[in-house]
Amino acid sequence: MAKMTVMVMGDVCMEKKQDLMDEAYAKSYLAECLPLLSRADVRIANLENAICAPEHPIAKCGPNLWQRPENMVFFKEAGVDCCILANNHTGDFGPDGLVNTLRELDAQGFGRVGAGMDLDDAYKPWYTDTPAGRLAVCAFCENEFGGATLDLPGSAGFDLHRVSCAIREARAHADFVLVVMHGGNEHNPIPSPNVVARYRTFVDFGADAVVGMHPHCPQGFETYRGAPIVYSLGNFFFRWNANDPGGFRGYIVELTFEKKKPAALAVHPYRYNDDTTKLHLFGGAERETMLAYLDRLSAYIKDERELRRMFDGWCTITGPSHAAYAYKEEYLEQNDFPTGHPMLAVRNIRTCEAHNELVTNLSRMIIEGRVEEGRKTALEIKELQIMPV
Repeated sequence: MAKMTVMVMGDVCMEKKQDLMDEAYAKSYLAECLPLLSRADVRIANLENAICAPEHPIAKCGPNLWQRPENMVFFKEAGVDCCILANNHTGDFGPDGLVNTLRELDAQGFGRVGAGMDLDDAYKPWYTDTPAGRLAVCAFCENEFGGATLDLPGSAGFDLHRVSCAIREARAHADFVLVVMHGGNEHNPIPSPNVVARYRTFVDFGADAVVGMHPHCPQGFETYRGAPIVYSLGNFFFRWNANDPGGFRGYIVELTFEKKKPAALAVHPYRYNDDTTKLHLFGGAERETMLAYLDRLSAYIKDERELRRMFDGWCTITGPSHAAYAYKEEYLEQNDFPTGHPMLAVRNIRTCEAHNELVTNLSRMIIEGRVEEGRKTALEIKELQIMPV
């Protein structure tokens, strides 16, 4: 029976590379992984910026990321068939920037999923047909900034009812269903308990495989009810802080779909250099070392007590800085909240699922007297953030 091979790549952003990314740059960067990507039937990558001029950035927490239309040569050289738009940067330049992104992808012949002209449109699955059957891809993201509304363009911000409807629609119209979710705690090598529960629920709804993005570092993976779940691929092309080696490591996911059989998972780890000019696909001893590291990360996912212990540790690392923001009554009388305003952080802590879980759990730790225990676990997490290769 025919098999379908799908390659999934992580976060791609052209920040500070807009004037440099051309065909020659793309070919050079991708040279080592192109033979791998070329054997796939379908290739998917996360487009983590708007395609527009950087003229009208929205007020938000974090940077406003953009690229030029011609920078899509990187995706063309990688053979990408579908761009994931469900993330916290697609809407960085408002509805007009989002609409321009959609139009540009359509004009250049790329599939797209996870954003649209309104909330209903943003939630529509993307379909593609191969000799092995039809694949549906659904893409969602946490509720940060740039999300679609009932009337405005944006990304597919997480809503459990809409998620269940989208996956079930995909299940009814395709042989295989892949869900991509953009969320979780940035820089944390271990997914949170809520993230694990959420991704497993996607399988319960009908997904054959789930792939996570956004933490900007590799996380582990598991098989749940026969379905592979990958919690974070890491960055694929993203200008990064040289002091954070995790941002330069990741892996390409290879999923194999065959009718009446569970999806099969293979991972292909890599690193890219500090100036973001060359991706090196691990082989030999390097590959084995990185796979052993991923297995170590994956072991925490299988044990709920260990998973919660590790999240307690993470909460002592980043929780206090998030919990420091407080709502003030005078904000009710304000009409303007430019980037940098504290109210934006207050809003993001409440609406972003990852930040909300972080502060909620830290609050419980304080009340229950578990902070010191969490601080001890934090040392274990910091050790895991050190890349072995």
